[in-house]
Amino acid sequence: MSNKNDKSSYLSRLWFMLKSEIIFRYSFKKKFASMAGRPMVWGIWNIVVYGPNIHIGKNVTMVGADGYKTNLTTINYGEHEGHIKIGDNVLVMNGVRVSSAKEIVIGDGSMLANFCYIMDSDWHDIYDRNSSPGKSLPVILEKNVWVGDSAIICKGVRIGENSVIGAGSIVREDVPPNAVVIGNPAKIVKYLDPERIVKFGDHSKKNNTGN
Repeated sequence: MSNKNDKSSYLSRLWFMLKSEIIFRYSFKKKFASMAGRPMVWGIWNIVVYGPNIHIGKNVTMVGADGYKTNLTTINYGEHEGHIKIGDNVLVMNGVRVSSAKEIVIGDGSMLANFCYIMDSDWHDIYDRNSSPGKSLPVILEKNVWVGDSAIICKGVRIGENSVIGAGSIVREDVPPNAVVIGNPAKIVKYLDPERIVKFGDHSKKNNTGN
C-alpha cells in the first residue's frame, strides 16, 4: 500500500512539474516584453500576464496560490500605453494586481503582499463614465519597498526606498524613504533605520532586525 501511495505521489509531482514547464515555455514566457532571468513561479496557471511592455528582472518570485489570480495588466488604448517594470529580487504574492495605463516601476528587492493593488490610472473619468482609462500618472516604488496585504497604491505616487505600506492602507500621496505608513489615507507612523534593513533576497547580511 505504501509503495503504491509513494508512486502515486511521485507521479503527481512529476506531472505538476511537467505541466508548469510546458505552460512556462510555450505561453507564460512569451507574454513578457523582456525577462532578465527565469522567475520562480508557484501556481503558474494562476498568473495572468496581459498587454504590452511588461518586463521582469532577475530572481523574481511570483505566487498564484489557492486559486487566486495574480494579475499584471497593461493596456494599449488610444493615446494610452501601459508599462510595467519589475526589478530584481522582487516577491509578488497571490492575488496581487498591477494595472497600468501609463507606467508602474517596482524597484529591486520590493515585496508585494497578498491582494495588494497598484494602479496608475483612474480607469474612468469621474464625470464621463464611458471615458476610459481616465487620468493616468506614473507610479514608482523605489528599492526594497514592502506593500502590505490588501493595500492600494494610487496613481501618481512615489514610494521611497525601504518604506513599508501597512496592510489595508490606501496611499494617495508620495511616501519618503525609510517610512512606515498606515491607514486611509496612509499617514507616517515611524521611520526605519536603513542600516538595520535586510533586503529581500539578500542572504549575505545577518538578520539583526527588531522594533
